[in-house]
Amino acid sequence: MRVFSDIHRVDNVSCNVYIITEPDGLTIIDAGMPGAARRILGAVAALGRSPRDVRHILLTHQHVDHIGSLAALVQATGATTWASVGDTPAIEGRARREAPHGALGPIFRTVFFTRLRPCAIAQIVREGETLPVLSAEGGMRVIETPGHTLGHISFYLPARRLLVAGDAVRARMGRLALSPAMLNLDTTLALQSVRKLAALDIDACLPGHGAPVTSGAQALLAAIGAAPALSKA
Repeated sequence: MRVFSDIHRVDNVSCNVYIITEPDGLTIIDAGMPGAARRILGAVAALGRSPRDVRHILLTHQHVDHIGSLAALVQATGATTWASVGDTPAIEGRARREAPHGALGPIFRTVFFTRLRPCAIAQIVREGETLPVLSAEGGMRVIETPGHTLGHISFYLPARRLLVAGDAVRARMGRLALSPAMLNLDTTLALQSVRKLAALDIDACLPGHGAPVTSGAQALLAAIGAAPALSKA
């Protein structure tokens, strides 16, 4: 699905995987569930590019639906991997992976985590760093947005007022909302992160789940931060 002329969403891979196209290469943001690599690479081919055109794979966080096909994509593309200091140990298999609260936790550990292949992260990033993506427009900035996971990050392109939010928020029925509490490490902290995002100059928001918001996103982010109660849905 085309979101903007140079940003595309890969459908049917559980989370939203985005592909940013530039003349000198592609950037993939997040990696879908285990087994999604074929569909993601098919989307690359549909853009008239080859796996070796993929230069970077950026990860918003460690959850299985966002890193499941990372190792397969790296093997196919040779791309440089980028992730946060907080979530890199889990992505690399050196720390316990975060799982949903309640009954879903054991299901994820026995069904999904066993299918995950650890993958080395080449570049560990922190708040305020500018990544070499759309560099002609000033590059993409790292925003630390913990709460959904300990090391969750979002990516911000000031020149376009564009936010790639990961699971800091999700789109639902024309609005933006927090991820369900059972999926968050700390929903109170997640709300604080959304308030931080709402203070930025944002027009478009590409969430990890739900339809991209191509205009008017700042008001939707502000509405989450102004809500008197935390999302439990």
